[in-house]
Amino acid sequence: MWLNKLFVTCCTVVGTLLPSAAQSFVGEGTLYPLAQNNGKCIVEGFVQIEGQTDEIIYANTLLWVIEHICPKHMEGIIDNSVAEKSFSCNLTLSPSDSSEGDRLYYCRAFFKVGNEKLIYRLSDIRVESTVLVVKKVTPLEKLNPGKKESHRRITDEFVSLESLLLNRLFDFIGNNASVKVTHWKEITERQAVVGMTQDECRLAFGKPLAVMENNGEVQWKYNTTFYLYFKDGVLSSIIR
Repeated sequence: MWLNKLFVTCCTVVGTLLPSAAQSFVGEGTLYPLAQNNGKCIVEGFVQIEGQTDEIIYANTLLWVIEHICPKHMEGIIDNSVAEKSFSCNLTLSPSDSSEGDRLYYCRAFFKVGNEKLIYRLSDIRVESTVLVVKKVTPLEKLNPGKKESHRRITDEFVSLESLLLNRLFDFIGNNASVKVTHWKEITERQAVVGMTQDECRLAFGKPLAVMENNGEVQWKYNTTFYLYFKDGVLSSIIR
């Protein structure tokens, strides 16, 4: 019953128009409640992104996930399709100040862009907690927050964590309309070519292991044999 009530609440927040004001979602503390689908806990909906093409929305979503969730792009991002403008990744969420011991939340995140909408879905949601010094991983749908206060605190904590993550993502997209990608073929094939931007290189290879600057030239190191060199934000030379 509690899940059915939350699902009704969730339906009221999907379809939100992304405002242009900076940090609007984080500032407003928008929440994205749990719903139920075939007996499984999920969080799903979409935001309408005004003034941006599907390509820009997709690129920005990927860039934010690479920066904050999956720095090793090819190891963390699953089923990425430029044609479909969709991808999945695994999330691990950790509260910064839990008074009840260490807890971790795991889920699969799916994102898809179409018709200037960013569709999101969090599924396979689990909580890892310590019970009598033994770590236990429990699917969220196994909890009963309507009867157990400790379970209610766990589900509320997950909603708070995933909502903050989604709000930060939406704000980044809304404030980063100037991103430009023209090398999708090279990104898909993981090829570095002179003229690519730093954003395009992140999309292709993930975050560099180290960044150094010398005499106006920026060097990105990915491993001991792969280096990218940028001038004025544009790839000027490659060592591979």
